[in-house]
Amino acid sequence: MSSNLNKRIRKNMAKKTKAQVSADEKLLTTIRERYAVMVDSDEENRRNAMDDLKFINVPGWQWDEAMKQERGDRPCYEFNKLRVTCKRVINDMRANRPMGKVRGVEGGDKKTAEIYEGLIRNIWNTSDGDTLIDQAAEYQVGGGMAAWRVATKYADDNAFEQNIELQPIQNPFCLYSDPAAQDQLKRDAHDWILTEKISKDSFKQRWPDAEPMDFENTQFDDDDEWNDDENVRIAEYWWKEPVDKEIWQLQDGKVIDSTSDEAPQIPQEQIKKRRQVRTHVIKMCIVSADAILEPPVEQAGKEHRFIVIYGEYVVIDGRKYWFGLPRFAKDAQRSYNVSRTAITETIAQAPQAKWWATPEQAAGHTEKWAEAHKKNFPFLLYNKDPQMPGTPQRMGGADVPVALIQESQIASDEIKSVTGIYDASLGQQGNETSGVAIRARAAQGDMATFNYQDNMAKGIRRTWEILIDLIPQVYDTERELRVLGSDGAEDYKKINEVVINNDGDAVKVNDMGLGRYDVTVTVGASFSTKRQEASETYSQLAQGNPEIMGVAGDLIFKSMDLAYHEDIAARLRAMLPPQIQSIINEDA
Repeated sequence: MSSNLNKRIRKNMAKKTKAQVSADEKLLTTIRERYAVMVDSDEENRRNAMDDLKFINVPGWQWDEAMKQERGDRPCYEFNKLRVTCKRVINDMRANRPMGKVRGVEGGDKKTAEIYEGLIRNIWNTSDGDTLIDQAAEYQVGGGMAAWRVATKYADDNAFEQNIELQPIQNPFCLYSDPAAQDQLKRDAHDWILTEKISKDSFKQRWPDAEPMDFENTQFDDDDEWNDDENVRIAEYWWKEPVDKEIWQLQDGKVIDSTSDEAPQIPQEQIKKRRQVRTHVIKMCIVSADAILEPPVEQAGKEHRFIVIYGEYVVIDGRKYWFGLPRFAKDAQRSYNVSRTAITETIAQAPQAKWWATPEQAAGHTEKWAEAHKKNFPFLLYNKDPQMPGTPQRMGGADVPVALIQESQIASDEIKSVTGIYDASLGQQGNETSGVAIRARAAQGDMATFNYQDNMAKGIRRTWEILIDLIPQVYDTERELRVLGSDGAEDYKKINEVVINNDGDAVKVNDMGLGRYDVTVTVGASFSTKRQEASETYSQLAQGNPEIMGVAGDLIFKSMDLAYHEDIAARLRAMLPPQIQSIINEDA
């Protein structure tokens, strides 16, 4: 170990006690060991996935180096059919975005569940969740894996309240999880590592007291994985730390931790049940190669905040394999490229068509004939030759071998067979004439690749599960929050508001910590599309049954995307019959 490195280590360690130094060394060793295990367990999958992504997105990647060298200066053309095939699946997912719904269980009530749902929609909207999953779909379909995260941040530089937001992980291959996790969505993962490369200048700005180390002189043997001359790779390490605690169930059904801030204020007579539980807390720290940059901090909630989804996921002989749509179609794409390149090359190299004439016919006109292949002359002159009646003859060039044309057609069909997406699904017109037949034909491709959309929906459901776990921990004070309806309409709700009831007791209204909730996710057209379909259906229904306008005209106009449609709906609602008005008022 170099003397300079020893000086830096002594400088860092001099600021800490022996116990702190020992704890830091132990944690760093654990992180590096866990990182090595995570990398080794998934290295093959990630290497293949990266190759798949380059295959469909990077020009020149569809020919292997050995074949390029063998061909030398000969062309290596690419006719990238797989990219369009992948886009078909990705854009179908964009057109049918999953939507979640929160339901109350075990003490949860409908009103609070609606606030949860509206709040999550607002979090999704402010975080631009649609763009997040659009980016994730590119990786999921093309490479087989995508990831994003849930994070918290302060609402303002001058505030102590926090908000929840969703954040994309630009490169999902920088995220590693516990290889022992059995659940495909990693609910049971013990720990996660998210690595990030930053410049040394940024490193010094964020942690001025720490020094980026050259890993060549450290005790670890994976230095090149973490650091280079200009950048420093840092890592977030998240893990579950076991704890024992006592929980209380209060008379109103609320369950609290006996170590929480509100526990000392709870009268003993309000405690209905007590129980000792073995549970865990989530902790996170940020580290570099030789230092704990930010010490372990307990995080809100009981769930890790990372979401990973796969394209296809199988376990064979105890080993996990995951991959995307291009994996087994790459050979067919290569075959298509080879045959189409050969056809193009044959045509380019084939001798051009020539004029065959006698010397008498050609005399005085050879210069024009020599330029006929590149200039569009309206006519060509020739001399009559008594020895050769008729005009000079044009002889065609060599034909492309039929075998090459057949091979390119076979390879094109193999791409469709392997991916399960045929011409009708790609937009090509077929023999179908009715709308039902056309949709049924296109749906065949959807069924072959539905696992991608289904896994995306599961990832979104997992996101909502994490948000439901975090919301009562982050939004734990009296606040007014914006919530969004399924139609995008916004409203504001007060949560955790303390009011005095008729008996003079202080009660909390819209208590986000009371009850439990779960989530379901459905996949379908976006709200705007469904509203357009509903508007057309209602208009046709009103034409055939004009009397429906008298009882539901306000709803019909509300579904229309027209100027003043809400004003017209409000006036029609005021003119509804008294019995319908009473039902509306009762619901309100």
